Amino acid sequence: MWPKFVKMELLMLLLMWLPIGGDGIVNPSNESANMVIYMLPPKDMGFHIWEVGVDCLDSFAQIFFFRNPLERLTRAYNLMTTNVFNLSLPAAQIQIGFSKRINEAISDPEMPPEREFYQLRVISDIVKTSKFFGELLLADNYVIVVDSVEGLNKLMRDYVSKSRSWNPGARFLVLFHNAQLRDKPWGVASKIFNDLMTNFYVHRVALLYANSSTDYNILVNDYYSNVDCRTLSVQSVGQCQNGQLYPSPHAVHVAMLDYISGFSPRNCTFYVCASIAAPFVEEDCVLGLEMRILGFMRNRLNFMINQTCSRETRGEHQGDGNFNGLLAKLSDGECDFIMGGFYPDNEVTDYFWGSDCYLQDAHTWFAKLADHRPAWQAMVGIFALSTWISFLLALVLSWLFWYALVRILPEPEYYQQLSLTGINALGVTIGVAVQERPICDATRLFFLALTLYSINLVATYTSKMIETFQYPGYLHQLDDLEEVVAAGIPFGGEEESRDWFENDDDEWIFKAYNSSLKFRPRTENLMDVERGMRCILSSRMYIMQNKYADDIFAFPQNVFTSPMQLIMKAGFPFMFEMNTIIRNMRDVGIINKIDSDFRFNNTYLNRISKMRPNFAATVIVLTTEHMRGPFGILIVGIFSAFLAFLGELFCGNRSGSRRQRRKERRRGKWRRERRQVRKTMAPVVRFTPIKRRKVL
Repeated sequence: MWPKFVKMELLMLLLMWLPIGGDGIVNPSNESANMVIYMLPPKDMGFHIWEVGVDCLDSFAQIFFFRNPLERLTRAYNLMTTNVFNLSLPAAQIQIGFSKRINEAISDPEMPPEREFYQLRVISDIVKTSKFFGELLLADNYVIVVDSVEGLNKLMRDYVSKSRSWNPGARFLVLFHNAQLRDKPWGVASKIFNDLMTNFYVHRVALLYANSSTDYNILVNDYYSNVDCRTLSVQSVGQCQNGQLYPSPHAVHVAMLDYISGFSPRNCTFYVCASIAAPFVEEDCVLGLEMRILGFMRNRLNFMINQTCSRETRGEHQGDGNFNGLLAKLSDGECDFIMGGFYPDNEVTDYFWGSDCYLQDAHTWFAKLADHRPAWQAMVGIFALSTWISFLLALVLSWLFWYALVRILPEPEYYQQLSLTGINALGVTIGVAVQERPICDATRLFFLALTLYSINLVATYTSKMIETFQYPGYLHQLDDLEEVVAAGIPFGGEEESRDWFENDDDEWIFKAYNSSLKFRPRTENLMDVERGMRCILSSRMYIMQNKYADDIFAFPQNVFTSPMQLIMKAGFPFMFEMNTIIRNMRDVGIINKIDSDFRFNNTYLNRISKMRPNFAATVIVLTTEHMRGPFGILIVGIFSAFLAFLGELFCGNRSGSRRQRRKERRRGKWRRERRQVRKTMAPVVRFTPIKRRKVL
């Protein structure tokens, strides 16, 4: 008997010299480390086995990646292949063989002219790549060779979906070869299709499933079928036997055309999450500009929608790969696309898709409308300050010139007083009568010129005064954000609009920007704007249809102008169909018609309807408010006259007493002289009256 340890040594030597029934795959980046040896039966090995798989993959790829000429791009399509390590045989050999054939076809100078060229890309499961660093065209087609469902999920999760050119809306061709699962095509295919849709939102998938070493079943994901839409269904469009499509390449091509034509939104129901933002989506979730456009697409593509409307905003990126608002619902699969006046955003396009743009709207700041000027102040504001100063200077010059004329010319002495010439100049200027009648011709000519000047001045002022009574105008209007800040009024708006101010010039706006609920464009918040409590950034189209459109002020300069689009999850399968409808609507003028009708109805028609009830109330009734100016002038005049009266009274008493004392002194001296004269007179002369004669 051999000792036990001797038997083990002999067994190890025999195993080392015996041939292995499989091939080892060595990681070339680490030489012989991580070597894997697979034991396969002889029928699953050999050149013919993996060459058949390459032929089937190549033949069906030409059919599956074929595009309708109407849908083709003008550039060459991108083909992404995978280089997966640690695959079993013959999956590893099929992967290498297909890669070799693709590269040989590209470098072949005698390639048939009908053969299509691709921009070839390769991704490996060894080096992890970052997703976001620069622009790159997305991949159009994927060819993946795997031998397990878990390996496919890991490859998609850690490498393919993290690549720069990741495109969940591309066409995925998967070859699955596992000798232990050859009798479970439907279960494995359902698992693969469901995982790709649920985890990566991939819908256009075809599967070459190995039934044997040389036979493959061609399966497709018929989830979007016009018969039973949005129900997971695995359909077979043909087979591949010994490298040849069965029953024929033409039959497989026709079956694929039927599958592609049936892959449509017809009879499907899509879930729409909308943000209530008039006029795009009204509160009843039925009316709105975007609802009209969506209804047009629904009628053309024959799908149905289940819409839900809420006050939630679009949402923002939280920095950890998660979103809030409607974007969070879109990420969680609660909605197929969202709408509500959303414009393109770089942070959103990195994670989601957006449709072609249709409508366009401008955003600006809205503040309190300036108060109406008081009627008396409006009358003063008829002329500018410089004009009033010119009138005052003209009055002073007329006064002085009039005084000079009456002093030099032989006019009556009474009319040569300085104050009287000033009163006359003012009276003629404002168009009232004067007491003076000039005697000299020069004074008469000057009086005539001043009269004509006053007639034109009063006529001009009176004509403008009537219009001022009707429309007194406004006080100073805040039309700049710096003035709003200086007035102590807070400002803000939607959270997604804040990104427009994230730059060096507008950093102070970005820091002071308030995105709370009180600053969102809502009717109840516009009441506070009307009262001057806050300033809100909003779209002009929203304010245009709001009842406060005429009660708040829109800054003349737009903060930004942007188009609008639908936002959907990356990989939405019917993006091309919807974009085609939008482009056709834009080309034939339907979208322009919708926009023009809205602006016409909310400018001319709404203004007319608002004016009709007030036609009878357009009669102007003058009140004390209109007469504050004349009353003010009268009060100022009376007060000035009273002050002058007191001054004259005080000065007049002092001068009168002095004058009286001087007069009394003169009178007393005269009386003394008269008494002395009487004493020195001759004897008294007696006066005898003459007898009255009768006059006939």
